Amino acid sequence: MESRSAGKVTDDEVLRLAREVADRLMESAGEAEGKADLADGAPGIALALRYAAEVFDDDRYFKAGRLQLRRTAEASAAAPLHAPGLYLGTAGVVWAVTEYARVEPRYLPTLATMTDQLARQTLAIKLDTAAGSVASHDYDVIGGAAGWLAALSKAAGVLGGRATDAVGEATGRLVDYLVELSQDDGGTLRWFCAPAHFPSIPGPDGQPTPLPGYVKNFPDGVYNLGFAHGPPGILAALCRPDAANAVGSAVGSAGQEARSRRVRQGVRDLARMLDALRIDGLNYPAWANLLLPHPDTGRPDTDAEQVPARSAWCYGPPGIAASLLPASAACGDPEPTDLAVATLLGLERTPAEDQRLNSPTLCHGLAGLVTIYGRAAAQTGLPDLRRMHDEFLSRMCAYADPDHPYLFPDYDPWGRQEHNAGLLTGAAGVLLALLGAVSDAAAEWDEVLFLTPRPPSGYGPGGSGAAPNGDRGAGEI
Repeated sequence: MESRSAGKVTDDEVLRLAREVADRLMESAGEAEGKADLADGAPGIALALRYAAEVFDDDRYFKAGRLQLRRTAEASAAAPLHAPGLYLGTAGVVWAVTEYARVEPRYLPTLATMTDQLARQTLAIKLDTAAGSVASHDYDVIGGAAGWLAALSKAAGVLGGRATDAVGEATGRLVDYLVELSQDDGGTLRWFCAPAHFPSIPGPDGQPTPLPGYVKNFPDGVYNLGFAHGPPGILAALCRPDAANAVGSAVGSAGQEARSRRVRQGVRDLARMLDALRIDGLNYPAWANLLLPHPDTGRPDTDAEQVPARSAWCYGPPGIAASLLPASAACGDPEPTDLAVATLLGLERTPAEDQRLNSPTLCHGLAGLVTIYGRAAAQTGLPDLRRMHDEFLSRMCAYADPDHPYLFPDYDPWGRQEHNAGLLTGAAGVLLALLGAVSDAAAEWDEVLFLTPRPPSGYGPGGSGAAPNGDRGAGEI
């Protein structure tokens, strides 16, 4: 569903909308309060209210966020989080507590305990790297190793000397695992998902059964290209500045330097691979959601007919560009960030029917684009990226309707309206996008979306250090 006509939006209007969303979330977050996952539960509400408290200098929001952390504890006690995923499990709770511990030291002991538990949880999981033995959810951002690594690394940075040896061991192991998945042996790529590892649901006998749609459409397996579930998430996690310095099992300076070289090469290889998997023949950068394996080689079949993915964080060019933005700084090559910028600028040439932007929310809507373009504009200083950010911000704000319970609704791909308070597809994500649009400090929340900390301004295309834009406020368009 399209928003109403998007007019000019000022910082004051953005702040007014942000405060109204924060007030509604503080009053009631509905069903989200009974869930312990970051994607659509209480931790995501807590994260949004923590940044609202910072922007508005209003302790009411901070106290309301702390209440959501308590509700997270209650929800996880009633239904324990057995999986470590960033958006679906333990790592998401660790992330939310880390954000509070950054500004409230009383959370440090709790954070130390939870981070150690997360580390041990990941250490107990077998990590396969052989082609055909890997599921997307083993390594992805939403539930897999890319998200685990980001959460452990962020928490360790806040904990300092409080972090246990298990945390160091787990981060090193995860870095090595993700690097191994980036290797190309000339045949089937290691991150290929075979039918035996498709997402599953309980079958009639209670045993896991692959989703019927996957079996029907991808009988020979599939390559997932989205940021949320594909190799862009691996790339983003390896671009963390602390990834190359993970301790783990590396012994001495020689072992550490060897790991750093492997990480840099892994980043380089993944960036080149994503470039090679683009759809040919278009006048704008585009990728498919998924690629089938070639029947003869098992490699991604780029010669088969491909449909461009929507323009979103979860799938499509903006999310892939977000993973490429920090890659030049991580590997030393200019090409990845240049491709990221070209991809983001190319969205203006992408037909609306291919963009498929019909929602204001974070995962697959305008809040995701506001956040991606905000980071890209701050990093590169390119006026066109700032202009596009401001245009997406205006379009997002035009969805606001006081008759909706959380001011901003979500729309599924078929245009059905939904109302929820959560982070990825609800009001909390829109609130964070609003806050980040008018506050440099609040924009740091986006690390949870991109897995990498916000870089210093002025790292232009190819790491050239283009002069940053002087005023990053939303302003008037």
